[in-house]
Amino acid sequence: MNRKFIFLMMLFFLGGQSYSQVSYSSWTNSYLQINSYQGNTNPDAYTMTIAGNGNFNIPHWRLSARLKSTITANSGSYIFPANKISFQPVSSTGQAYPNPIPTIAEIGIPPNTIVTEGANFLLIPQSNAPLYNQPSQPNGYYNLQIKFSIIVAGGAYLGNYPAWITFTAPIEFTAYDQNNMIIGKMDHQFQFQIGALTGTPPTSTELSLKVNGNASNGLLEFSSMQDYKDGKSVTYPNALTVKANTNFQITVKAIQNNFTSASGKTIPVSNVQMNLLPTTQNAGSSFNTVFLNTASQIIAKGSSTQGANLDYTIKYFTKPNDEYFINAKPDEYSATLQYEITPQ
Repeated sequence: MNRKFIFLMMLFFLGGQSYSQVSYSSWTNSYLQINSYQGNTNPDAYTMTIAGNGNFNIPHWRLSARLKSTITANSGSYIFPANKISFQPVSSTGQAYPNPIPTIAEIGIPPNTIVTEGANFLLIPQSNAPLYNQPSQPNGYYNLQIKFSIIVAGGAYLGNYPAWITFTAPIEFTAYDQNNMIIGKMDHQFQFQIGALTGTPPTSTELSLKVNGNASNGLLEFSSMQDYKDGKSVTYPNALTVKANTNFQITVKAIQNNFTSASGKTIPVSNVQMNLLPTTQNAGSSFNTVFLNTASQIIAKGSSTQGANLDYTIKYFTKPNDEYFINAKPDEYSATLQYEITPQ
Protein backbone atom coordinates (compact mmCIF):
# COMPACT_ATOMS: atom_id res chain seq x y z
CA MET A 1 0.00 0.00 0.00
CA ASN A 2 1.33 3.40 -0.92
CA ARG A 3 2.25 5.78 1.83
CA LYS A 4 2.36 9.54 1.29
CA PHE A 5 3.50 12.30 3.56
CA ILE A 6 2.89 15.92 2.75
CA PHE A 7 4.63 18.80 4.43
CA LEU A 8 4.86 22.56 4.15
CA MET A 9 8.35 23.77 3.35
CA MET A 10 8.91 27.42 4.33
CA LEU A 11 11.85 27.55 2.01
CA PHE A 12 13.07 31.11 1.68
CA PHE A 13 13.58 34.10 3.86
CA LEU A 14 15.21 36.82 1.74
CA GLY A 15 16.63 39.49 3.64
CA GLY A 16 0.05 39.18 11.58
CA GLN A 17 -2.42 39.91 10.00
CA SER A 18 -5.69 38.26 11.12
CA TYR A 19 -9.09 38.11 9.47
CA SER A 20 -11.82 38.73 11.99
CA GLN A 21 -14.47 38.65 9.25
CA VAL A 22 -14.01 34.91 8.66
CA SER A 23 -14.23 32.00 11.08
CA TYR A 24 -13.50 28.29 11.06
CA SER A 25 -15.70 25.54 12.50
CA SER A 26 -16.05 21.80 11.95
CA TRP A 27 -18.08 18.77 12.89
CA THR A 28 -17.65 15.02 12.61
CA ASN A 29 -19.37 11.70 12.12
CA SER A 30 -16.65 10.15 14.20
CA TYR A 31 -17.44 6.42 14.55
CA LEU A 32 -16.25 3.71 12.16
CA GLN A 33 -16.56 -0.06 12.59
CA ILE A 34 -14.19 -2.45 10.79
CA ASN A 35 -15.63 -5.91 10.13
CA SER A 36 -13.29 -7.13 7.40
CA TYR A 37 -9.60 -7.49 6.67
CA GLN A 38 -10.30 -5.13 3.75
CA GLY A 39 -10.64 -2.19 6.17
CA ASN A 40 -13.46 0.33 5.90
CA THR A 41 -14.36 3.92 4.93
CA ASN A 42 -16.49 6.54 6.65
CA PRO A 43 -17.60 8.81 3.75
CA ASP A 44 -18.89 11.55 6.06
CA ALA A 45 -16.22 11.66 8.76
CA TYR A 46 -15.15 15.32 8.94
CA THR A 47 -16.62 18.55 7.56
CA MET A 48 -14.91 21.93 7.89
CA THR A 49 -16.57 25.30 7.33
CA ILE A 50 -15.07 28.72 6.75
CA ALA A 51 -17.71 31.45 6.91
CA GLY A 52 -17.79 35.22 6.95
CA ASN A 53 -19.52 38.43 5.92
CA GLY A 54 -18.52 41.32 3.71
CA ASN A 55 -15.54 41.86 1.42
CA PHE A 56 -12.39 39.76 1.81
CA ASN A 57 -9.73 38.08 -0.29
CA ILE A 58 -7.52 35.59 1.58
CA PRO A 59 -5.11 33.67 -0.68
CA HIS A 60 -2.92 30.66 0.15
CA TRP A 61 -4.87 29.62 3.23
CA ARG A 62 -4.33 26.11 4.59
CA LEU A 63 -5.77 23.46 6.89
CA SER A 64 -3.46 21.56 9.21
CA ALA A 65 -4.16 18.63 11.55
CA ARG A 66 -2.24 17.14 14.45
CA LEU A 67 -2.67 13.81 16.22
CA LYS A 68 -2.56 14.88 19.85
CA SER A 69 -1.57 11.52 21.30
CA THR A 70 -0.99 7.88 20.40
CA ILE A 71 -4.12 6.06 19.18
CA THR A 72 -4.81 3.73 22.10
CA ALA A 73 -7.57 1.27 22.91
CA ASN A 74 -10.12 2.34 25.49
CA SER A 75 -8.74 -0.46 27.65
CA GLY A 76 -5.24 1.01 27.24
CA SER A 77 -3.73 -2.34 26.24
CA TYR A 78 -3.29 -1.85 22.50
CA ILE A 79 -1.99 0.84 20.12
CA PHE A 80 -3.32 1.41 16.59
CA PRO A 81 -0.83 2.54 13.87
CA ALA A 82 -1.60 6.09 12.79
CA ASN A 83 -0.34 5.56 9.25
CA LYS A 84 -3.17 3.08 8.58
CA ILE A 85 -5.63 5.99 8.74
CA SER A 86 -6.06 8.58 6.00
CA PHE A 87 -8.33 11.44 4.95
CA GLN A 88 -9.70 11.93 1.42
CA PRO A 89 -11.64 14.98 0.15
CA VAL A 90 -15.26 14.29 -0.89
CA SER A 91 -16.93 17.58 -1.85
CA SER A 92 -16.92 21.36 -1.54
CA THR A 93 -20.19 23.28 -1.20
CA GLY A 94 -21.41 26.67 -0.02
CA GLN A 95 -22.02 30.18 -1.31
CA ALA A 96 -19.94 33.16 -2.39
CA TYR A 97 -20.23 36.22 -4.61
CA PRO A 98 -19.62 36.85 -7.46
CA ASN A 99 -17.67 33.62 -8.09
CA PRO A 100 -18.89 30.14 -7.17
CA ILE A 101 -17.31 28.15 -4.35
CA PRO A 102 -14.03 26.59 -5.61
CA THR A 103 -13.90 22.87 -6.32
CA ILE A 104 -11.57 20.39 -4.65
CA ALA A 105 -9.37 20.45 -7.76
CA GLU A 106 -9.29 24.26 -7.85
CA ILE A 107 -8.25 24.39 -4.19
CA GLY A 108 -5.59 21.74 -4.83
CA ILE A 109 -6.49 19.33 -2.03
CA PRO A 110 -4.30 16.19 -2.06
CA PRO A 111 -6.35 13.06 -2.90
CA ASN A 112 -5.11 11.14 0.15
CA THR A 113 -3.43 12.36 3.34
CA ILE A 114 -2.01 9.87 5.83
CA VAL A 115 -2.32 10.58 9.56
CA THR A 116 1.15 10.91 11.10
CA GLU A 117 2.51 10.85 14.63
CA GLY A 118 4.79 13.54 15.98
CA ALA A 119 4.20 16.10 13.21
CA ASN A 120 1.41 18.08 11.63
CA PHE A 121 -0.19 16.68 8.51
CA LEU A 122 -1.79 19.00 5.96
CA LEU A 123 -5.26 18.31 4.61
CA ILE A 124 -5.00 21.50 2.53
CA PRO A 125 -1.28 22.37 2.23
CA GLN A 126 -1.74 25.75 0.48
CA SER A 127 -4.97 26.58 -1.29
CA ASN A 128 -4.68 27.58 -4.92
CA ALA A 129 -8.09 29.27 -4.63
CA PRO A 130 -8.56 32.20 -2.22
CA LEU A 131 -11.32 32.73 0.31
CA TYR A 132 -12.96 35.40 -1.82
CA ASN A 133 -16.16 37.37 -1.33
CA GLN A 134 -17.21 40.67 -2.92
CA PRO A 135 -20.96 40.77 -2.27
CA SER A 136 -23.35 43.16 -3.97
CA GLN A 137 -25.04 43.85 -0.62
CA PRO A 138 -23.19 45.04 2.51
CA ASN A 139 -22.12 42.18 4.77
CA GLY A 140 -23.10 39.58 2.17
CA TYR A 141 -22.62 36.04 3.51
CA TYR A 142 -19.82 33.64 2.49
CA ASN A 143 -19.75 29.93 3.35
CA LEU A 144 -17.32 27.21 2.26
CA GLN A 145 -17.86 23.62 3.43
CA ILE A 146 -15.38 20.85 2.59
CA LYS A 147 -16.21 17.27 3.48
CA PHE A 148 -13.57 14.55 4.03
CA SER A 149 -13.92 10.79 4.32
CA ILE A 150 -11.72 8.82 6.69
CA ILE A 151 -10.27 5.45 5.68
CA VAL A 152 -8.84 2.63 7.77
CA ALA A 153 -6.55 0.59 5.53
CA GLY A 154 -7.06 -3.13 5.23
CA GLY A 155 -4.40 -5.68 6.04
CA ALA A 156 -3.38 -8.65 8.12
CA TYR A 157 -2.40 -6.28 10.97
CA LEU A 158 -6.09 -5.98 11.91
CA GLY A 159 -5.94 -9.56 13.17
CA ASN A 160 -3.55 -8.46 15.93
CA TYR A 161 -6.47 -7.04 17.93
CA PRO A 162 -9.29 -8.79 19.81
CA ALA A 163 -12.82 -8.43 18.47
CA TRP A 164 -14.88 -5.43 19.62
CA ILE A 165 -11.91 -3.40 20.77
CA THR A 166 -12.34 0.37 20.30
CA PHE A 167 -9.58 2.90 19.58
CA THR A 168 -9.79 6.68 19.97
CA ALA A 169 -7.78 9.13 17.84
CA PRO A 170 -7.75 12.73 19.20
CA ILE A 171 -7.02 15.15 16.36
CA GLU A 172 -6.70 18.93 16.44
CA PHE A 173 -7.58 20.83 13.24
CA THR A 174 -6.32 24.37 12.58
CA ALA A 175 -7.07 26.75 9.70
CA TYR A 176 -4.44 29.41 8.84
CA ASP A 177 -4.32 32.43 6.56
CA GLN A 178 -1.39 33.14 4.22
CA ASN A 179 0.51 34.91 7.01
CA ASN A 180 0.34 31.80 9.24
CA MET A 181 -2.18 33.52 11.48
CA ILE A 182 -4.78 31.19 12.98
CA ILE A 183 -8.30 31.59 11.59
CA GLY A 184 -9.62 29.00 14.03
CA LYS A 185 -9.06 25.56 15.52
CA MET A 186 -11.13 22.67 16.88
CA ASP A 187 -10.49 19.32 18.56
CA HIS A 188 -12.29 16.13 17.54
CA GLN A 189 -12.10 12.50 18.63
CA PHE A 190 -12.49 9.70 16.08
CA GLN A 191 -13.42 6.20 17.22
CA PHE A 192 -12.56 2.97 15.39
CA GLN A 193 -14.05 -0.33 16.54
CA ILE A 194 -12.71 -3.63 15.23
CA GLY A 195 -15.50 -6.20 15.07
CA ALA A 196 -15.45 -9.91 14.24
CA LEU A 197 -13.30 -9.82 11.10
CA THR A 198 -14.43 -11.73 8.04
CA GLY A 199 -12.35 -13.07 5.16
CA THR A 200 -8.77 -14.28 5.00
CA PRO A 201 -5.89 -12.06 6.18
CA PRO A 202 -4.25 -10.78 2.98
CA THR A 203 -0.57 -10.91 2.20
CA SER A 204 0.01 -7.24 1.61
CA THR A 205 2.82 -4.87 0.75
CA GLU A 206 3.65 -2.71 3.75
CA LEU A 207 5.32 0.64 3.13
CA SER A 208 5.68 3.65 5.39
CA LEU A 209 7.44 6.99 5.11
CA LYS A 210 7.71 9.74 7.71
CA VAL A 211 9.24 13.22 7.61
CA ASN A 212 10.97 13.95 10.92
CA GLY A 213 11.68 17.00 13.04
CA ASN A 214 12.60 20.32 11.46
CA ALA A 215 12.53 18.81 7.96
CA SER A 216 8.71 18.97 8.05
CA ASN A 217 9.00 22.77 7.94
CA GLY A 218 12.28 23.24 6.08
CA LEU A 219 14.00 26.63 5.86
CA LEU A 220 16.58 27.83 3.34
CA GLU A 221 17.63 31.33 4.43
CA PHE A 222 19.66 33.84 2.40
CA SER A 223 21.26 36.11 5.00
CA SER A 224 24.39 37.48 3.26
CA MET A 225 25.68 38.40 -0.18
CA GLN A 226 27.90 35.31 -0.02
CA ASP A 227 24.75 33.13 0.11
CA TYR A 228 23.63 34.57 -3.24
CA LYS A 229 27.12 34.32 -4.73
CA ASP A 230 27.93 30.75 -3.66
CA GLY A 231 24.43 29.33 -3.57
CA LYS A 232 22.68 28.33 -0.38
CA SER A 233 22.15 24.84 1.03
CA VAL A 234 20.58 23.24 4.08
CA THR A 235 20.83 19.64 5.27
CA TYR A 236 18.44 17.75 7.54
CA PRO A 237 20.03 14.58 8.98
CA ASN A 238 17.75 11.56 9.41
CA ALA A 239 14.90 13.56 7.88
CA LEU A 240 13.04 10.67 6.23
CA THR A 241 12.29 7.37 7.93
CA VAL A 242 11.29 4.48 5.68
CA LYS A 243 10.05 0.99 6.45
CA ALA A 244 9.25 -1.53 3.68
CA ASN A 245 8.79 -5.25 3.23
CA THR A 246 9.56 -5.04 -0.51
CA ASN A 247 11.79 -3.14 -2.93
CA PHE A 248 10.71 0.50 -3.02
CA GLN A 249 11.27 3.89 -4.58
CA ILE A 250 10.89 7.37 -3.08
CA THR A 251 9.61 10.26 -5.19
CA VAL A 252 9.15 13.97 -4.60
CA LYS A 253 7.02 16.57 -6.32
CA ALA A 254 6.01 20.18 -5.66
CA ILE A 255 2.29 20.86 -5.30
CA GLN A 256 2.70 24.37 -6.78
CA ASN A 257 4.78 25.68 -9.68
CA ASN A 258 6.15 28.56 -7.60
CA PHE A 259 7.30 29.47 -4.15
CA THR A 260 4.89 32.25 -3.21
CA SER A 261 5.05 35.04 -0.63
CA ALA A 262 2.09 36.40 1.30
CA SER A 263 2.16 39.52 -0.90
CA GLY A 264 1.99 37.44 -4.08
CA LYS A 265 5.64 37.49 -5.22
CA THR A 266 6.89 34.23 -6.75
CA ILE A 267 10.05 32.23 -7.47
CA PRO A 268 9.87 29.06 -9.62
CA VAL A 269 10.27 25.87 -7.60
CA SER A 270 12.63 24.60 -10.32
CA ASN A 271 15.31 26.98 -9.00
CA VAL A 272 15.86 24.66 -6.04
CA GLN A 273 17.54 21.28 -6.21
CA MET A 274 17.34 18.48 -3.66
CA ASN A 275 18.59 14.99 -3.01
CA LEU A 276 18.82 12.33 -0.35
CA LEU A 277 22.31 11.68 0.97
CA PRO A 278 23.81 8.20 1.42
CA THR A 279 24.73 7.06 4.91
CA THR A 280 26.20 3.88 6.32
CA GLN A 281 22.69 2.72 7.14
CA ASN A 282 21.27 3.09 3.60
CA ALA A 283 24.42 2.34 1.61
CA GLY A 284 22.50 -0.17 -0.53
CA SER A 285 20.16 2.49 -1.92
CA SER A 286 20.59 4.41 -5.18
CA PHE A 287 20.12 8.19 -5.32
CA ASN A 288 19.21 10.94 -7.81
CA THR A 289 19.56 14.72 -7.58
CA VAL A 290 16.57 16.61 -9.01
CA PHE A 291 15.33 20.13 -9.65
CA LEU A 292 11.98 20.53 -7.90
CA ASN A 293 9.03 20.14 -10.24
CA THR A 294 5.29 19.49 -10.13
CA ALA A 295 5.94 16.10 -11.73
CA SER A 296 6.93 13.20 -9.47
CA GLN A 297 10.66 12.45 -9.67
CA ILE A 298 12.48 9.43 -8.25
CA ILE A 299 15.10 10.47 -5.69
CA ALA A 300 15.99 7.07 -4.19
CA LYS A 301 15.51 3.34 -4.64
CA GLY A 302 16.05 0.66 -2.04
CA SER A 303 15.31 -2.90 -1.01
CA SER A 304 13.27 -4.35 1.84
CA THR A 305 14.27 -2.98 5.23
CA GLN A 306 13.58 -6.38 6.84
CA GLY A 307 11.34 -4.88 9.51
CA ALA A 308 13.79 -2.13 10.50
CA ASN A 309 13.52 1.65 10.08
CA LEU A 310 15.80 3.18 7.44
CA ASP A 311 16.75 6.88 7.73
CA TYR A 312 17.67 9.27 4.93
CA THR A 313 19.21 12.75 5.08
CA ILE A 314 17.60 15.51 2.94
CA LYS A 315 19.60 18.28 1.29
CA TYR A 316 18.09 21.36 -0.45
CA PHE A 317 20.36 23.74 -2.37
CA THR A 318 20.55 26.44 -5.04
CA LYS A 319 23.11 27.12 -7.74
CA PRO A 320 25.63 30.01 -7.42
CA ASN A 321 24.66 33.47 -8.71
CA ASP A 322 21.06 32.52 -9.44
CA GLU A 323 19.45 35.65 -10.87
CA TYR A 324 16.00 34.71 -9.58
CA PHE A 325 17.22 34.96 -6.00
CA ILE A 326 19.50 37.92 -6.63
CA ASN A 327 16.60 39.90 -8.13
CA ALA A 328 13.89 38.63 -5.77
CA LYS A 329 12.31 41.02 -3.27
CA PRO A 330 13.09 40.27 0.40
CA ASP A 331 10.22 38.18 1.75
CA GLU A 332 9.25 34.71 2.96
CA TYR A 333 8.40 32.34 0.12
CA SER A 334 6.77 28.95 0.63
CA ALA A 335 5.62 25.92 -1.31
CA THR A 336 4.50 22.40 -0.46
CA LEU A 337 6.39 19.24 -1.31
CA GLN A 338 4.90 15.77 -1.41
CA TYR A 339 7.07 12.72 -0.73
CA GLU A 340 5.76 9.29 -1.70
CA ILE A 341 7.01 5.73 -1.27
CA THR A 342 5.82 3.04 -3.69
CA PRO A 343 6.84 -0.52 -4.54
CA GLN A 344 9.37 -0.99 -7.35
